[in-house]
Formats: sequence, C-alpha cells, structure tokens
Amino acid sequence: MPDAVGERELGLAFSSVSPRPYVNETTQYLGQAWWSTKVDERWSLTALAAFEEASAAGGAALRFDIAAGRWLALAAEVEGGLFWGAVSVPVTLRLWHGTALYSAPRLGTWGSELTPFIPLGLSVQVAETLALRAEAQLSWSDFQYYNRRFHWGLAVAHQW
Repeated sequence: MPDAVGERELGLAFSSVSPRPYVNETTQYLGQAWWSTKVDERWSLTALAAFEEASAAGGAALRFDIAAGRWLALAAEVEGGLFWGAVSVPVTLRLWHGTALYSAPRLGTWGSELTPFIPLGLSVQVAETLALRAEAQLSWSDFQYYNRRFHWGLAVAHQW
C-alpha cells in the first residue's frame, strides 16, 4: 500500500461466504491470519493460514511490486498451498493519508474448480502501526452464474 508503515505486517481477518443461489447451503464463517515481509525493494513473501470450525489450511504468497507511487500501487502475486493456488493483480488507490481502496482480482481454485474472484476493500490506518480493513468480494466457482458467492470480511493489520 502507498502508506505502508514498515516492511512487515501481521494480520487477522474474519469473513462470511454466502450460499450459492439455487443451492440449499448455509453461510460459511472463516478466519484468516497472515504474516508478510519485504524480501527486498520489490519482492514480498507472505505466510497464510485459513481456518473454520472443522478444518484449517496453510500456504504462502510471493508478490512482485510492479509500480508504487504516492497515490497508486500495482503488483503481481502468486499464492498456493497443498490443495489450492491463485494468481492475482493487487492494486491500491490512496484516497488520503492512511486511507486507501484496494482490490486484487484473481484467478484461483475453489476446491477443484477454477474460480474468478473480484474483491474491493477499504483500509483505514487508525493508529501509527494499526490498520482496520473491510472487504467485499464476488466469486463464480467454475465460471458458472449459479455458483456465485458473496464474501465479506473484516480485518486488523499491524505494520512495522
């Protein structure tokens, strides 16, 4: 992000995933934790953990910062774990100091199905090293309209 405080970030998020239309499913509640660090001026590495009531998963992401300015940042990222993977194009637009809109359109897996994800989030720095984030996302598992899911999430991130 253009206003990032330091080279490391530790975060925790909670999210909800809606049931698909036309399917008798319940809403899923999930959690995610991450730790990111800059490897050098353009590369960052992230360790990821996701969890729910009955299972957990872990993985990693590698990010390359393509361009970063005062108002806009653009990157490319690959992420993966034991049974999942994705590629994304993170972009951040700074609105004013400590506040930014961000997105990371990605193509990844949902189970065994290839899935596009379209997120939009807001990050607000509430203290020198602490940011709160809210995000909404749509996904279409296997590119099918009847597999559309709505995701929302709330997160806290500590940067240093």
